[in-house]
Amino acid sequence: MGIRKRLLILSIGISVPLILAGLLMLWALWQENKRELTHSIEEQSQLAAVGFEKWIDGQRQPLSTLATIAAEHPQGPLPFAGRLSYIVNTRPYWIDLWILDDAGSLRASYSPQAKSLPVEVLGTLRTEMRRRNSWSVTTDWTRGEGYPLLALAVPVTTGGMIVARIDGAAIAELFRSIQLSEGAVIGIFDSQRRVLYRSSAENTYLGTDRSDSPLFAPLKNQSKAVVETTSPYDGVERIYGLVVVGSTDCVVAAGVPSSTLYSPARRQIGRYLIFSFLALLCAITAAIVIARRIARPILKLSSAAEDFGRGELKARANVKDGGELEQLGAAFDEMAERIETRTLHLAELDRLKSEFVGGVSHELRTPLTTIKTLTRVLLRGGESQEERREYLETIGAECDRQIDLVLNLLDLTRIEAGVFTVCPTRVDAAVVVKNCAVIEQHAASTRSHDLQVDLPDGELLAVADANALRRVLCSLVENSIKYTPDGGIIRLSAKLEDEEIVIRISDTGCGIEASDVPHVFEKFYRGRPSTSVKGVNSDASPLDAPGIGLGLYLARTIIEEFGGRICVESSTNRGTTLAVHLPLFREQVETKEVDLVEASSSFLTTIRS
Repeated sequence: MGIRKRLLILSIGISVPLILAGLLMLWALWQENKRELTHSIEEQSQLAAVGFEKWIDGQRQPLSTLATIAAEHPQGPLPFAGRLSYIVNTRPYWIDLWILDDAGSLRASYSPQAKSLPVEVLGTLRTEMRRRNSWSVTTDWTRGEGYPLLALAVPVTTGGMIVARIDGAAIAELFRSIQLSEGAVIGIFDSQRRVLYRSSAENTYLGTDRSDSPLFAPLKNQSKAVVETTSPYDGVERIYGLVVVGSTDCVVAAGVPSSTLYSPARRQIGRYLIFSFLALLCAITAAIVIARRIARPILKLSSAAEDFGRGELKARANVKDGGELEQLGAAFDEMAERIETRTLHLAELDRLKSEFVGGVSHELRTPLTTIKTLTRVLLRGGESQEERREYLETIGAECDRQIDLVLNLLDLTRIEAGVFTVCPTRVDAAVVVKNCAVIEQHAASTRSHDLQVDLPDGELLAVADANALRRVLCSLVENSIKYTPDGGIIRLSAKLEDEEIVIRISDTGCGIEASDVPHVFEKFYRGRPSTSVKGVNSDASPLDAPGIGLGLYLARTIIEEFGGRICVESSTNRGTTLAVHLPLFREQVETKEVDLVEASSSFLTTIRS
């Protein structure tokens, strides 16, 4: 058999299945498009109905509030009667407001355009309220068919009702922002099926009675339906989604031209013809495809290697043709992934190093500047004894800060080497908190902060290392000072809670972003102050605040060595509260240790003798 016959048989063998598959696909897509369009129309009409119902409910809420107040004053003047004009004028599209007693007599009103409510409107409202035993809404067409008013009535529990009339133009404003596809419309019909709103007709058809229209026939036994019919306004055949708004008996209709359903089918026919033509070409291109199946993976791998060599670390071969070439491509992609990961890791380490060096430099420079300035002031002389003492205490506090920074760095080294230890013993947490407040008082005063200390009377005995605990608390207070706008409040408190000594450091600063809270205790992690609060480093970005990202990491490590814990209790826009929980020191433990020491001493004495 010659090559031509083989190609002919191959083309027929490929074309026939493709043609059959195309027909099946066309039918399936036709049905799917029809279902999707119907579902879409149902959703659009339901969304429009929900929006309309929420709008009605929003107009009703003020009337319900007034009805509640009116029920508390069944006799005599109403306390809000003098504010009716304000209530109406501050609500867009409200026309007037009427308050009637149970007999229908007017108790109060604000109506610039009418002296009384139309009798037919009032009667309809009363009938609907009795039927529903609730509030009611009806349409007032007394101004003419083109100018509907919505009359909304809310009953007063002690008798009577409160009625507000709202301009129907508010409905057009409600749906003005909705972007409709070409030919699509949204219509609102009142309980008598008269047109309240139509998106594409302005006021032309407002008030038209459509109660006999086939559009509403499916709604006799159900609250929502989908119907296909021709519009009496523009003659366009549409598929309408209808929903009855239960609270008002109004009908919301959303319509889409039926042609929208057929256009996908026409597009699929064109695609089908293209597929049929491609089926004939498949036989001719079979040999080329087989050859390219081998060449394409190699070209992709070569191109990816060139791109990767030029520095595009995201370049990948992504060979999926199977066989050895796919294995080669997978090996190349894995190698590129490892190189990219290592490069990014090195870049991150370099960034962290730069931030660490900059942070340490800043932490060293600030206290040294203070010490240098106060030393020059002391050398100049002329200060009182109290001033000299204050300056010397400040110099001592700044020296302590320098020592704490060095100790923090040493602690980090010990932690990473696995040799970090503390000496927990009996510590009066109240004394440590007071010492911390004295050390940080100067830094707080520099930023005009009010540093408050709240401690109970007596001792707060905890198991901790006094020096390590002082460094932790000073570090937390420095963070509060750093991220609190000038003139804020820093509060230190300690008390006994649930067999624990709890020390809290609270501030009125910028807080911590919620996404950063789980990471704030990680090494070198610097959270972002909440951007909704102004005042933190007003001349810089939030991350420009000094620091090296070690304080909270070391604080958690040291507190856990005591057997305690540290946590963030509140943050974001209302300041931050950090709570340090320390184990309570128990006297019986100390007694046992003393007894053990005395027993050991007695034993040694016996041996010596």
